[in-house]
Amino acid sequence: MFIDLRSVPDETVIDTDVCIVGGGAAGITLAMELLGQGHRTCLLESGGLDFDDDVQALNDGDCISEQKIDLLWSRLRYFGGTTGHWGGNCAPLDPQDFEERPWIPDSGWPFGIAEMEPYYPRAYRYCELPVPNFSADYWAEQSESFRNRRLSLKGDPISEKIFLKSPPTRFGEVYRAGLVTAGNLCQVYLNANVVEIEADAEAKQALSLRTGGIDGKTHRFRARIFVLAAGLENARLLLLSDRVRSQGLGNDHDTVGRYFMAHTTLRTGRAMLSIPEGTASYYATLGWEQRFQSEVNPFIDALQPSREAQEREGILNTVVFFEESYEGERTPGFIAMRRIAKQIVYGRVPDNLAHDLGTVIGDLDQVIKALYARSFGDKSYKILQTRFFSEQAPNRDSRVMLGTDLDALGQRKLTLDWRLGDLDKRTILRTQKLLAEQFGALGIGRLRIDFQSEDEPWPRGVDSSAHFMGSTRMSRDPRRGVVDENCRVHGIENLYVAGGSVFPTSGATMLTVNIVALAVRLADHLRGKLI
Repeated sequence: MFIDLRSVPDETVIDTDVCIVGGGAAGITLAMELLGQGHRTCLLESGGLDFDDDVQALNDGDCISEQKIDLLWSRLRYFGGTTGHWGGNCAPLDPQDFEERPWIPDSGWPFGIAEMEPYYPRAYRYCELPVPNFSADYWAEQSESFRNRRLSLKGDPISEKIFLKSPPTRFGEVYRAGLVTAGNLCQVYLNANVVEIEADAEAKQALSLRTGGIDGKTHRFRARIFVLAAGLENARLLLLSDRVRSQGLGNDHDTVGRYFMAHTTLRTGRAMLSIPEGTASYYATLGWEQRFQSEVNPFIDALQPSREAQEREGILNTVVFFEESYEGERTPGFIAMRRIAKQIVYGRVPDNLAHDLGTVIGDLDQVIKALYARSFGDKSYKILQTRFFSEQAPNRDSRVMLGTDLDALGQRKLTLDWRLGDLDKRTILRTQKLLAEQFGALGIGRLRIDFQSEDEPWPRGVDSSAHFMGSTRMSRDPRRGVVDENCRVHGIENLYVAGGSVFPTSGATMLTVNIVALAVRLADHLRGKLI
């Protein structure tokens, strides 16, 4: 059942068994998993069923780091959440991602991959993967084309990592009907903006969630169990709930908001390879040309330093993709033009339009060259670029905080300080070297390197892939994490957190299927608590 909270009388108190905050992949998975158990569930979604500018504006915040992250548009506030942005690539975390690695401070989950393996098959079904097989050998058997074009890697120092493609699943559309027909056992409240977690005097028990509407109405939701499944907003909500604890809930050790991570993504270097036509398409994320093709490869075969190489080199987990593009497409002018076009496609007036237009005009010769080459498929301008997609080292000083500016609900906005360290930079530099040596050993060509030294500043163009993790990380030790191994906030009996914010490390893989697997695991745990 779907209910617009704006239609509910002001100051209404609503009682339920489980109250979930956030209607994205984690929240919807939890709600679906709890259906049919005889328990009443409420799912609170900040937005409606469709995009709304006023609600989206609640995402806005300040990024004070050198490498910028767009807080306003990187996340979506309507039912389905940021799965509306999702490209659909899926792969589980690797075994080493869960382990304590001596060369990576604060690495290690409270459990190993064996704990997660029973939950992945259900996550694959939620993400609509038809054949959940992540073996490159399997796909070589299925596809003669791939078999004939696959790079002859030896497994060390460079191995392979398969990513499978979801349709992609838009959770808000695919699972809406199931929640509509659930009746009173699952009520989805739209336009429900949680502004405070209300706790008892000792901060041992969450008592209710207070919501505030743009229309000025206030409501309360009381439950036996509360789950925060709202991405970056998880840390923000804990920090905003400072009535009982001045530093916020779950923050006795100043850990809430810390250890923020994203995938360090950098396009740098050029692969100059003698490989069969079409080979690169098997090692590329969905590109400009593929978006207009009726059929695309059902998988991506990424290049990855082997587990042994990662240990020998003392680096983080990383994968590398190819990206086919044309001369001029990486210039500031062409990037600004794409930024304008993307905003228009989304039906929005482009931000910083005058500045971006100036950048396009100042780089007009390169923009015209790139447009010409792509329009006419001029191979003389075609280049094969390497795209590095790396785990970020856990960093206590990389953090989410509360700023001083207020949003439309009167709540303090987010401030983000995303910090990359020496290990993040060394990982990409060492991976470049391993890749170049592998190309040479295979006799297929070389890698032209642009980013060469740890003493150099980060190249322009480092981005986060909008993959936000950490800030309410998982650890058995409350001094190093916000939630325990069952995703329960330390010290609070009935408050849980779901989603990427609990990840202790990020791995070198896409988030959604792993977020869903963790949500399935949490649902199993909560069912035991509700008996």
